[in-house]
Amino acid sequence: MVLLTVVYYRFPADRIIWWTGIGLSSFAAIVVGVRLNRPAHAASWYLLAVANLSFTIGEVVQVIQTNYLHQTAFPSLADAFYLAEFVLYALGVWGFIRWRTAHQDRGSLIDALTLTVGLALLSWMYLVVPYARNPELTWFQKAVSIAYPLGDVLVLAMLMRLLVPRGGKSPAVVLLTVGTVGLLVSDVLYGLIQLHGVWRIGTPVELGWAVLYTAWGAAALHPSMVELTRPIPTQPPDISRGRIALLAVASLIAPTMLVLEVTQGDAANAAVIGGFSAVLFLLVLSRLAGVVLNHRHAVERERVLRMAGASLAGAVTVEQVADAVRTAASALVPAEPAHVALLAVGDEGTLRADGDGPIEVEPVRESRLVPVATLDAGLAARLEGAPSALICPLVLEKRPSGDPLIGALVVGGTEHRLTALWGTLDILAGQAALAVERVVLNDEINRRNSELYFRTLVQSASDVILILRADDTIRYASSSADRVLGYPSLDGQALTDLVPPEDSRAVNQALLRMRTREQAEQREHWRLLRGDRTVIEAEVRWNDLRDDPTVGGLVLTLRDVTDQRQMERELTHRAFHDSLTGLANRVLFQDRVGHALSRSGRRGTVTGVLFIDLDDFKVVNDTQGHAVGDELLVAVSLRISTALRTSDTAARLGGDEFAVLVEDALSPADVGATASAVLAVFEEPFKLSSGAVRVAASVGVATTEDSDDGAELLTHADLALYSAKAAGKRQWCHYRPALQAGLVERHELNESLDEAIAEAAFALYYQPIVDLISGGLVGFEALVRWPHERRGMVLPEEFISLAEESGQIVPLGAWVLERAVAEAARWQRQTREERAAGGRGPLRVSVNVSGRQFRDAGFVDTVRRALDQSGIEPSTLVLELTETVLMRRDERVRTDMQMLGDLGVQIAIDDFGTGYSSLSYLREFPISILKIDKSFIDGLGHSQQQYALVEGIARIADTLGVQVIAEGIENTVQRDLLAAMGCPLGQGYLFARPLTTDQAGLLVQEDARPAGLHIGGRG
Repeated sequence: MVLLTVVYYRFPADRIIWWTGIGLSSFAAIVVGVRLNRPAHAASWYLLAVANLSFTIGEVVQVIQTNYLHQTAFPSLADAFYLAEFVLYALGVWGFIRWRTAHQDRGSLIDALTLTVGLALLSWMYLVVPYARNPELTWFQKAVSIAYPLGDVLVLAMLMRLLVPRGGKSPAVVLLTVGTVGLLVSDVLYGLIQLHGVWRIGTPVELGWAVLYTAWGAAALHPSMVELTRPIPTQPPDISRGRIALLAVASLIAPTMLVLEVTQGDAANAAVIGGFSAVLFLLVLSRLAGVVLNHRHAVERERVLRMAGASLAGAVTVEQVADAVRTAASALVPAEPAHVALLAVGDEGTLRADGDGPIEVEPVRESRLVPVATLDAGLAARLEGAPSALICPLVLEKRPSGDPLIGALVVGGTEHRLTALWGTLDILAGQAALAVERVVLNDEINRRNSELYFRTLVQSASDVILILRADDTIRYASSSADRVLGYPSLDGQALTDLVPPEDSRAVNQALLRMRTREQAEQREHWRLLRGDRTVIEAEVRWNDLRDDPTVGGLVLTLRDVTDQRQMERELTHRAFHDSLTGLANRVLFQDRVGHALSRSGRRGTVTGVLFIDLDDFKVVNDTQGHAVGDELLVAVSLRISTALRTSDTAARLGGDEFAVLVEDALSPADVGATASAVLAVFEEPFKLSSGAVRVAASVGVATTEDSDDGAELLTHADLALYSAKAAGKRQWCHYRPALQAGLVERHELNESLDEAIAEAAFALYYQPIVDLISGGLVGFEALVRWPHERRGMVLPEEFISLAEESGQIVPLGAWVLERAVAEAARWQRQTREERAAGGRGPLRVSVNVSGRQFRDAGFVDTVRRALDQSGIEPSTLVLELTETVLMRRDERVRTDMQMLGDLGVQIAIDDFGTGYSSLSYLREFPISILKIDKSFIDGLGHSQQQYALVEGIARIADTLGVQVIAEGIENTVQRDLLAAMGCPLGQGYLFARPLTTDQAGLLVQEDARPAGLHIGGRG
């Protein structure tokens, strides 16, 4: 276009060629520029292109009319195209104004109107008025002539409105301004020449129109042309001295013109000047009102920003910063229905908005107002239908922590509202940037403090932390490695060097699984070698942090669990083994029985179970103490183990009960042979620390020939053991089905016993105790019997043991005691006078007391209550105890016996000589009577040695002041021998069998007669 302009001025005669080329080049440049730069709103640029095209067409039409058609008519078709240019230009520039300022800057609009009105007055006075007063022109010619300066005024108004707002003075705006000024200058000069001279082509006046074409085409081609349709933020009203001066000059144009008119004595235009002055005055008032309104808005925005600043200053998290920003944005645009504010913060190079989930926001360095439709779909959905979004970057140029871009403030709303608040939201974004940076720095400080804290913890922790390289060498080891593993430094050492050679393959496989993530369990148990080559056990936890840039390796945490594993093994051993003997306990034994039965079923072999119980072990425990008893149990366990094969299992089930599991036997006879071998180990005495102790055992045997169920097999062995003890002990017995029936019978008897005790369904029988010299009645021994409705009379040896096992012996013994002393008291009352007259004391009654009953805490009270209720003389009550009660020798036994002695009750030792008889009992305890067992009496008259033994007992007892009663006297020879050796009293079938209560009562009455009663006496 510049080249064509130069050619035109060189050859003005060819005006139609060159001027048309200039116009079309400008049109083409604008179209090409729109296609290249793609502005957001291209319509305004196309209007400018059409305006240039219209101007060019007007030039061509005018040249054709004047040069070729020789027509000089005015107005012509060319004028229509010329005037259309003004309209098209105004529409195009109005589009720029609309998209750039969005009608938000009322002050700039008034300033532009003030300048335009002032300059329009000059155009009116020097162009419009002369045309209006020209008498040579018709009214239509006047109208067309006046339209030209009015079009220039319209163009001037649009230019002023485009330029007055501050900001956005891009090269494209400058070029458009230059072209428009060129148009206005050439139009004004053309109009003045038309009024006062002759128009010629090729003059400098046409240069302005050439500038118009060139500048507008260049503006469209420049990349900054897109900014003309892009909103610019509203700036505070410019009240600089330059603007005030321009406005003052524009406002003074009308008064100046009026003064000139008056000075020249021509007041014809005074009304017009006055009208322009009035308009200027109204514009000034409107400007002042706008300043006041802007001040109010500024104060409100300042208040909102101040409150936001206070909230941001107190925020300690990014979420709190986002809440403060949203609150401030809501206060700035409270009436905006589609308003949404989001705060996006930098996260690993991208911006992510707060809310329900992360949404990426495109990083920007400058504030931008964009359509929501151009944003990320997730972000657009969060803006809730807002048509536009203002993205204000959170930037700190001298940010100490890295990238100046911290984040972005995204505000959704209408374009006009966002443009009006652009500057305020930029300030809010700046405050938010400072707040976010403060939060980030505070978090960084806390993180570093935490790192220091955790580093200190790691260095002082007892666990060892290792970081492995890809080749399984150690890159980092915590300081605890020296304490736990004994290595001052492990850097570069292979992990496999820390494990025993036999474990290295398993460790390598575990590391491979860790790296390939095939192992879900994040815990391993390894053996490790210390620096001194000792082996420790370690629990290993792992975490694959090879993708973490701060770690970049496989992290292992090692904990020394050597003591813990040792304790676990010990606890496991204790859970399945007897703590005293080290043998298997009941749980392990039952488990092994189950496995053995499974194997024997597959192999076709015989599995046997032996139940072993020590005979009279309680006597050893009571006489020699629990320490000796425990030592004996250990010795027994060793001997039993020596009698077994390696495939057999010995176990201690509890107390003095042992068990043996015999596996892979060919026949039940092999199991019996094992039982015989076990019994054989008891033939020799056990040498303990306190001396030699002899003990025997009973064994019950059961095999898979009888049952292949584990629980049933154990039950069978227990029944066989019970049978062996009942058969006399010191032997082994094989299970027989009949034993099961005996067990059922015993169970039924036990159930009947409970009911019988509750109903007192027992009977007392009384066996007389007589004077062996005179044959007179001295007393009775109360004997309990159980009249069973189905079994008949059940003897004590059948149910007393059941009562002791179940604890029912206590209430049963109390009933026997109360019933016996009540009967004895009645007999004493009946015979007191007769027996006193004969020089005999009152009848006495002996009651048997079991060891379980005597050890009951309320036994002494039971005796005291029986004495009080019956009224019997305490000295006539004899409590018969077995030697096992006395063998305990504890303080409780001594105290109870002393309390009974204080009551006046006599104590007798029953079945003396059958147990671990010791005459020391007579010295240690308040014993009044000794009852010699029937087994000693049976030998009298047949064995001199037996005679001497009984005589010795009787003489020693007499020396100690203890009375002797002989039990089981069945013939006169036994009676006479006992009487001869000084034994005063006796009882047995020779005198009478046990009597019922009524029979005993008759015997008492007969004995009380004056003639007396002699029951088998010598005289």
